[in-house]
Amino acid sequence: MTTRHRLCAALLGLGALLSSPAPAADPEARVIVKLKATSPLKQAQAAGRVQSLGARLGVSARLLGQPAPDLQVMQASGISSEALAARLAQQADVEYAVPDRIKTIRALPNDPLLGNQWYLQAPGITQPAAIDAVGAWNLTGGSSSVVVAVVDTGVRFDHEDLATPLLAGYDFVADDLNSGDGQAGRDADASDPGDYLSSADLSNATLRNMCGTSATHASSWHGTQVAGIVAAQAGNGLGIAGVGGATRVLPVRVLGKCGGFDSDIIAGMRWAAGLTVPGVPANPNPARVINLSLAGGSGCSSAYSSAIAEIRQAGALIVAAAGNETSPVEEPASCPGVLAVAGIRHAGTKVGYSSYGPEVGISAPAGNCVNILSGQPCLFPFVNTINFGATTPAANGYTGINDVTIGTSFAVPLVAGTAALMMAANPALGEADVMARIKASATAFPADPALPTCPTVTSDGQCNCTTTTCGAGMLNAAAAVSLALGPLVDIGVSGSTVSGSTLTLTADSSATLVSWQWAQVSGPASGSFGSASSATTTFTPPVAGSYQIRLTVTDNNGRSVSTDTSLSVTSPPSSGGGGGATDLASLAALLALALLAACRRLRR
Repeated sequence: MTTRHRLCAALLGLGALLSSPAPAADPEARVIVKLKATSPLKQAQAAGRVQSLGARLGVSARLLGQPAPDLQVMQASGISSEALAARLAQQADVEYAVPDRIKTIRALPNDPLLGNQWYLQAPGITQPAAIDAVGAWNLTGGSSSVVVAVVDTGVRFDHEDLATPLLAGYDFVADDLNSGDGQAGRDADASDPGDYLSSADLSNATLRNMCGTSATHASSWHGTQVAGIVAAQAGNGLGIAGVGGATRVLPVRVLGKCGGFDSDIIAGMRWAAGLTVPGVPANPNPARVINLSLAGGSGCSSAYSSAIAEIRQAGALIVAAAGNETSPVEEPASCPGVLAVAGIRHAGTKVGYSSYGPEVGISAPAGNCVNILSGQPCLFPFVNTINFGATTPAANGYTGINDVTIGTSFAVPLVAGTAALMMAANPALGEADVMARIKASATAFPADPALPTCPTVTSDGQCNCTTTTCGAGMLNAAAAVSLALGPLVDIGVSGSTVSGSTLTLTADSSATLVSWQWAQVSGPASGSFGSASSATTTFTPPVAGSYQIRLTVTDNNGRSVSTDTSLSVTSPPSSGGGGGATDLASLAALLALALLAACRRLRR
């Protein structure tokens, strides 16, 4: 073979090597595990707990971090996360073990358009789905004492429209490859270095497997966009206005090049609410609202469920994206206690890409383009704060100039910003009060006769929303803030919850109330009220079962609100001893015996 032939053969071999797919790396498990309180391993340090659990299963395991004091993130090689979680869950002293999965941002890129914020106007001025933030600003300008945590990719602190509302925040992306910020592990710098994925990144097999893709992508600056929708400084003569007015934004970085691991997201959520995260300084500015413009997977894991319960107990409202998959609501929006947000078009019908289902609490505009042809601009986009760097940071600006993004990611901060305005208007409102009033103030969904009714969808995912698929209705910021100014009222219940007994119901409020209206919303049978229009009344449930009672009150400023309570009513206990039966079964038995005795007497 000639030298030229040898060279050609070598080049062909090298070409084949370079063009062939890289071998897959061994599976690398990441699992969030919680031990039972009775576990003997609870006495050990976190790293020792993980190593001991690994030794039991015959795997070499190490501790990656702790989202909470009683949670460990366990890593092991040569086994999948699902398999490791399943084996751990079988251990008698393990409360739960769930895979530490990746969540990704929920935004869809589209064509550029230089436009205005149509979605913040009154519905009669622009489009039916517009939320009337302008009307809400007539009631309150927001408050700098209300903090919204944007749990996302971090932010660009140097953006001209975000300098005033931004707080310091924290970076919870623990994996250095995913983080891409050149800093080891978690740190106090919540700035977004760019979440781009390059060919050089993908040459690293570990990162490629972590991301689950071989496709490159540019930086999204997603957290900067979301932060701008919440609280871009209004009235400064620059750019756009955020929904929340004077609201402050706490950036919590949990998403990197591949998205974010559940353990990082949960740690970031807990820290944002003021809860303890091992190895991280306490949050000096706990958030009252937590914005999660991210989603992934189905169901609701124990790790998210327990974290959400703690966060709600701390007083923070969690608002999350339903997802962009035209499918059931994704985690964590699917979890109980979260205000899940679906996306609607400008006309108020479900936008094709939005996920939907009974877990949705409210719908808000998510951006859509309306039958565009090639080369035409998007007609109903969001105009967001953004950085123009394709990979690393460059000049700051606004979408609608070089880029337009749409997605349920951007419906969420509309709701979060509205919640912040409500809390500014009435600081006494708790997270459950805010959630209930956002739903109660919603505008009813319109119906397009050309569309099917959800859950049936067109080929591109559109449908007419219902309250069982898209939440209580369309977000109405002005109505929500107005309702927030109404009185807080609770229903006091005293007396026996046995069917046939009389209960006393009392309206409890610090406001000056001028009218009361009691009503039974549901129940196995209609009960009776002593008075339907007084501060205190009686209610008699005729049979056992669950009853829902609603009280609507009006204060001396003419503001009306409603609140509900549930009554669990039981049957009267059976009388015992002496044969004096009073229940129906006993009476039937006595009657049967009497009839039998009578028949015997007649035969004699």
